[in-house]
Amino acid sequence: MGQQITINEMKVKNKLLFLGAVAVLLVGCSPNPAVDSSKLSLTDSGKIAPTDDTSFDWGDINIEGGTVSRLYSFKNEGDTDLIIKSAQTSCMCTIAEVQLADGTKSPAFGMHQSIPWGGVVKPGEEFSMNVVFDPMAHGPDAVGPITRSVYIETSSVANGNYAKSNPHGGGMMTEVMATGDVLYKVDYEKKKSLVGFDFKEMEYDFGMVKQSGGTVSYDFEFEYIGEMPIKVTSVPTSCACTGASISPGEFKKGDKGTLTVTFDPNLHEEPEGKFFKTVTVLTDPVLEKQPEVKIWAEIDLDLGPEAYTLKEVHED
Repeated sequence: MGQQITINEMKVKNKLLFLGAVAVLLVGCSPNPAVDSSKLSLTDSGKIAPTDDTSFDWGDINIEGGTVSRLYSFKNEGDTDLIIKSAQTSCMCTIAEVQLADGTKSPAFGMHQSIPWGGVVKPGEEFSMNVVFDPMAHGPDAVGPITRSVYIETSSVANGNYAKSNPHGGGMMTEVMATGDVLYKVDYEKKKSLVGFDFKEMEYDFGMVKQSGGTVSYDFEFEYIGEMPIKVTSVPTSCACTGASISPGEFKKGDKGTLTVTFDPNLHEEPEGKFFKTVTVLTDPVLEKQPEVKIWAEIDLDLGPEAYTLKEVHED
């Protein structure tokens, strides 16, 4: 009976956390001005395009650890206004909020809700959407792999997989997806101890980097939480333009460290638009899951291709 009370208390606690997240979204929302029905009925206006991945993996999720979230970013690549009409989530455990470039926020969109909003994204402007998932929403035993989607309804022209016709009419639909594996607390903590390194963040976005600006760097801070002492043997990167170093090189439980990642925007040709590079931490003994961090960047090619340091054909 005592265990049941503990579980119920934890369920209530997490439900309150989730409702609190909803409340924060609602309080932060700008009141929706009188919805212009002519704008909500617009079609073939603007062109929605993601500026990063439309799918994300939360990995292991502690069912008793509270909500997790992910921020997705988009841009209007069209020549006319893009109207964000509404959004829906695939499950009641998930909510989503849109924020425009000027800070205007949408209502908190959920499942089976069709809230007309009418957010306007001008040509060239970006906007973001924060997706929040509550692992306890379905109860204390709702463990296992999850896949959650959010569908944004807009006035966009068709754009491949990024903007498809809404089968129910009203505009185009853009889908973003998040996956994860919900674990009981004891299983989560056991797996976490095998991972070894607890990074404060696993990704960093340098934003727009000038080709002429020289090498940029970022420090990923972490704590070693494994039980046995460990040694970092190398920190390989996914591309020659990216370098990495770690300090210190040997760790025991509780030690803190820094993984410094550098990026050279003028080494060689990079993909157009936003792209990413990765750094992996290899260790002795080998961990069950080797940590990997990711950096994002977009190049302002102000010097031109002729200025690249590495001009010959190469393989990353």
